[in-house]
Amino acid sequence: MNRKILVFLLVLFSFFANSAIAKEGQLYLFKDQTFDSSPIFQGVDPHGDCDQLFKVSPDKDVRDMRDFDYYFCEGMYTLRLDGPKGMTVTLFGNFFFNKEEGFLVLKKLDDQLLWLLDLEDFPSGKWVSFEANKDSGAFAAYYYPAVNFRKKISSLRWGQWWQGETPTH
Repeated sequence: MNRKILVFLLVLFSFFANSAIAKEGQLYLFKDQTFDSSPIFQGVDPHGDCDQLFKVSPDKDVRDMRDFDYYFCEGMYTLRLDGPKGMTVTLFGNFFFNKEEGFLVLKKLDDQLLWLLDLEDFPSGKWVSFEANKDSGAFAAYYYPAVNFRKKISSLRWGQWWQGETPTH
């Protein structure tokens, strides 16, 4: 009898813990090698398993992604962003939030999951909004382009870090 109560309490605790995380939000970055066949640096096995999911909580800015496993593998990033309306995150193409290798600001406009497969398919230097569809939630994006930005994401910052309406280059 005590064992059943313990199992029930553990399941109940797990449910509420997962619900709290879902309300808070998460960013999932996936480094996809589908169209890439060579590593960034010699010594990384191009035939090895470099597909990697990076999970980042909104309470943690990441100044340097080299600490993530498989950061040095070749690939193009895609992402999934869970969280409430208004959640904002910026992906930078360089370490320590440096903007010279491009950046992409994403702001959720609803509570649905945001899925992005192409992190470079935005107009340069202006805010653009996208309505929700069957695959993704509504969002606004501001993109400052750089060559191969979607391959070079190296840091990320949560919230609005700029003054005024538009991010500065």
